[in-house]
Amino acid sequence: DEAEEEPTPKPVRIPPANAKEEIPLHVAQETVSELLVKMHVQAEVEASYGEVDEERGTRPILVDITGKDLSVLIGKRSETLNALQYIARLIVSKELGDNVTLVIDVEGYRARRDRQLRQLAHRMAEQVVKTGRKQVLEPMPPNERRIIHMELRDDPQVTTESFGEEPHRKITIIPKQ
Repeated sequence: DEAEEEPTPKPVRIPPANAKEEIPLHVAQETVSELLVKMHVQAEVEASYGEVDEERGTRPILVDITGKDLSVLIGKRSETLNALQYIARLIVSKELGDNVTLVIDVEGYRARRDRQLRQLAHRMAEQVVKTGRKQVLEPMPPNERRIIHMELRDDPQVTTESFGEEPHRKITIIPKQ
């Protein structure tokens, strides 16, 4: 008679206490990493949670991409970065079965661009106040226009309006009467 072999017990991985919170981060990191491999881009990818959005009651997943010469991922007017973010968000949302907010940043580009846009908003507002004439800014994607609108929303001397059709939608900074 053949001796029956007992199956070797496999090690049981005990998930961390917050495993439920780790799964979306893991899915986001793996998804973006896989997309970069398919794009033939070598880079490090790290996912973390951002600050809670009080308005929406959600926490965005922030994905940071670092490496050498990643300007190809940003593209003209950050079009490539926005497209990558959009595709990754769709894949991650489908994988998790829930709509997620995903923000991808390359080498701190979004933070630098955010700072530039805020400075631009204030410079243009000052010019509008000084000359009394409205200023029309270059076409921007919705997330960048939102930064301008939010930065100047409490300014007592100017107001902002968006006009035009995507992708050529612009912001006008208008003096208040």
